[in-house]
Amino acid sequence: AALISLRARGDSSRSLYEPSVEERLARLNKTLGVATSLLDCTPSIWENGCEQTFSLFRIACVHLRREQEALDTVEDKVSAWKFVCKACKARPFLHERGNEVIRILMKSQAWMQAFQDTGLQLDDLPPDVQEQFKDRAKEVIPDYPVGGDPDAAAGKADKGAPPAAEGQPTPIGRPSNMAVVVQRCTKAKILLEERAGWWDEIGYGLVVFVSFSKGAKEAIVQHAARFLLTAKLATRDRWSPGARVAKTAGPKDVAASLVTLCSEGEEEGILVVPQESLVSELAKDNVDFEYSHVAPEKVAHELFKAFVAALKTLSVELVGKSDKAKPLKVVSASFQERQYYEMSTAGAHTHSFHF
Repeated sequence: AALISLRARGDSSRSLYEPSVEERLARLNKTLGVATSLLDCTPSIWENGCEQTFSLFRIACVHLRREQEALDTVEDKVSAWKFVCKACKARPFLHERGNEVIRILMKSQAWMQAFQDTGLQLDDLPPDVQEQFKDRAKEVIPDYPVGGDPDAAAGKADKGAPPAAEGQPTPIGRPSNMAVVVQRCTKAKILLEERAGWWDEIGYGLVVFVSFSKGAKEAIVQHAARFLLTAKLATRDRWSPGARVAKTAGPKDVAASLVTLCSEGEEEGILVVPQESLVSELAKDNVDFEYSHVAPEKVAHELFKAFVAALKTLSVELVGKSDKAKPLKVVSASFQERQYYEMSTAGAHTHSFHF
């Protein structure tokens, strides 16, 4: 009897705290309104808002995943599809969560028909969900000509397949065309000219080590630069040993992108260092290393310069020109000289990415 009573109280407690279907639907529509407005905003506003908005939109969809009738009442399904596809293209690391949203929406025939009205193609979806989406489209819309080739998007196209559109990152596997390791820093400086004793430095920001492998193109460089500027890799935390600073609740509360921090008036920098060894691999003896995938020096040098230039150009565009905004300082090491640098950090918070 006690167990039954406890279960009854638990059910009653849940009913008090669980939002109704109507409330969850209202949250979804409210978030969708924000998402729709972002589609027509300036690049800087889009970059600063798309990730958080996508997170809220995803949560709202997940909370309605068993309420198909409620999901079907959403009016602006076309804008919802456009937002999800654009967010996944802008943030490749969101693909898994984007797939989750897409799989929820594609259960509905109404949502599938709305996708037909967007003008989007199969290739606009994350690669991992394209085949499943295509099969679902054939079930609910037999006459719908689904564009794109899922095999090509996954890197399995035949030799005669056309190259990816210029300006779009090419889906690749590892070893990648571009490898990057990122660390947070409180201060970093690098020797640019040994004889003259010429150094350059940044304060709070990121130190980025980069390497290029054979096949790397400038489109990948542009994509990587935008990602590093807009992903939440930097921090608002300004702790130092001995400083009396209020303890933060955790890294999630202080993480922010370089673009966001500069837009808020913080002084941030990024130091870029070429690091060929990032694309090394073990030799057959499992002891030595070899570099058979490294891009030719001349090609890698040009890509390195293009990457640094992209960071400078895109940061100006994305940070904007508000009164309190401060420009991002971009410092790069000499590509052909030995790298001598010093760095201090209050938590390196290291990440590795492949593009």
